[in-house]
Amino acid sequence: MSTTATNPLPNASFPVRRMDFNFAETKKYWWSDDPFLTQFMNNLSSLFPYGEKFFVDSVRAIRDQISDPQLKKDISAFIGQEAMHSKEHATYNEYATAHGIDLERLEQRVRVLLEWVTRLTTKKHRLAITCALEHFTATMAQQLLEREDLTTQIDDPKMYKLWLWHAIEENEHKAVCYDAYQAIGGGYFTRVILMLLTTLIFFAVIGWFQIHLLRKDGQLFNWRSWKRGLATLLGPRNGFFTRLIGPYLAYYRPGFHPLDHETKALENNWRQRLGFSS
Repeated sequence: MSTTATNPLPNASFPVRRMDFNFAETKKYWWSDDPFLTQFMNNLSSLFPYGEKFFVDSVRAIRDQISDPQLKKDISAFIGQEAMHSKEHATYNEYATAHGIDLERLEQRVRVLLEWVTRLTTKKHRLAITCALEHFTATMAQQLLEREDLTTQIDDPKMYKLWLWHAIEENEHKAVCYDAYQAIGGGYFTRVILMLLTTLIFFAVIGWFQIHLLRKDGQLFNWRSWKRGLATLLGPRNGFFTRLIGPYLAYYRPGFHPLDHETKALENNWRQRLGFSS
């Protein structure tokens, strides 16, 4: 009597980690006592609860078109990781509320913007937008993992772990949406046009939110903090955004793939440092 061996379903390429942060005791200016840079990170956090819901919805909408079993598993893990990011950045509001920082208002503005995007676009368009934003988050996260001159300025251990945990996972799943986009027949022209439009909207939103947060905090005319913040973000040699120009432009190359930027060793180093078993 013969038996037919069956191949087990593959495991996802990365895990979903269950986190449970509490920021109730975090001081107001937790990035090196600096208002501009702390509010910049608060600004970014305000984008995640609804932004990552948009990512999940975009991938979930096309999941039934995916036939590759490994990619299907990775999509499920991607959804799990992004849902956890959204949850923890919503919890981040404990810290914000304790210091009179109204991030929930900014989150609602993101929600309205993304609702309009959803109404005006197709499933494939929304997946291409997600690919663009995932490239932003992955490259920003990679630089955060590489730049201890920046991460050592995070004074609060819980904020340190939150942002570096998030950075690891953004790199772990950075190819999932792109692979799904290619699997459903997404093309180059749509991908790069939507990256260009997404870039313009992204920087308009974070510029608007940064002004709003500093104004509400009474720090809009703190020129010393502005000088330090702009040098950190836009300095000609070592600015955070300045060093993202090359990785950003790579996205417009016809043969681009997110895994062209190898980060496996970097991810593994930080998994060990943060005490993750996998």
